[in-house]
Amino acid sequence: IRMSQNSFDVEVPDLCYCSEICPLRTSRTPLNPGRRFFGCKVSKENGGCGYFRWIDPKSSISVHQYPEIESSLMIRCKDAENSYDLLKQKLKDAEQERDTLCEKLKDSEEKLIALKQKLKKVKLEKECAKLKLNRLVLLLLVVVTVKWFFNMG
Repeated sequence: IRMSQNSFDVEVPDLCYCSEICPLRTSRTPLNPGRRFFGCKVSKENGGCGYFRWIDPKSSISVHQYPEIESSLMIRCKDAENSYDLLKQKLKDAEQERDTLCEKLKDSEEKLIALKQKLKKVKLEKECAKLKLNRLVLLLLVVVTVKWFFNMG
């Protein structure tokens, strides 16, 4: 869209059916001399799709004649800017939440590793205590057996 002081022209390039950007051209035919149009770069004879769209030579609309158009366009533009800003903020918030969750995950993984090491240590201590208890019981049995043996004899 090209805007001037009192009017605006719609001259947004089209895409033809060949998926190419159509150049803006001017008709040189006797029926439509000087009329502007968008058309496929490649002629139909050379395998082009034949797409075209006329642009009226006097397609500009006076904003003073139609102030509601200017107002409508301004409102739509403002709405689009607000939506864009809102989406940008939502993206920023989501990225911050992701970063926070990644930190929490990292902390949780470190805590899990520490707990696994602690559990391993506790199991080893338990095994060691069990061995000491077994030795003590064995020693007591030996002492009781020896004492009983000597008391008998």
